[in-house]
Amino acid sequence: MQSLSGCDPDFLIYRSSKPEETLALCRTCRANVLVMEVIRQGIWKLSERLKICSAVKQLGWTCKVLLLVDEDADELLASEVRQAVKDQLVDNFIYASVSPTYLAGVIDTL
Repeated sequence: MQSLSGCDPDFLIYRSSKPEETLALCRTCRANVLVMEVIRQGIWKLSERLKICSAVKQLGWTCKVLLLVDEDADELLASEVRQAVKDQLVDNFIYASVSPTYLAGVIDTL
């Protein structure tokens, strides 16, 4: 959400205050794209994000999942995220180093 605050996207942005509230927020706003940052540890790690992805896919409508990863801070994690896309566990990924305008453009195309 911080990345997108610098541009004027053509879609509404909602932010869950806690990862465990993400599914309920997606259900409430009937999200069609979910963007989640992934880091190596804690509740933002890949395995926890994949659990949320799986639950979102069960909502009954199409909600694309895009993972955001910092490839400079953790090259191995970035590789794991790319593999999750190849394994069709998520729809796409994007590196954190891209511009907010590019991120908004990718989200808009999903």
